Amino acid sequence: MIYRLMMTTLVVGLAGVAVGMMDSTFKHYYSKYAEYEDMKKTGIQEVTFVGEVEVVE
Repeated sequence: MIYRLMMTTLVVGLAGVAVGMMDSTFKHYYSKYAEYEDMKKTGIQEVTFVGEVEVVE
């Protein structure tokens, strides 16, 4: 029973550290590479998909 409790604590702790690292990394790179206007917007932004681009030689 103690083994199960310790393993559960370890797994939950590692999951928490991993989520914290992902959040911190996202915030760091988003603030570094996102444009200022994009960081001010909090709503839904329009995203357009560009299909295959033909290269004319």
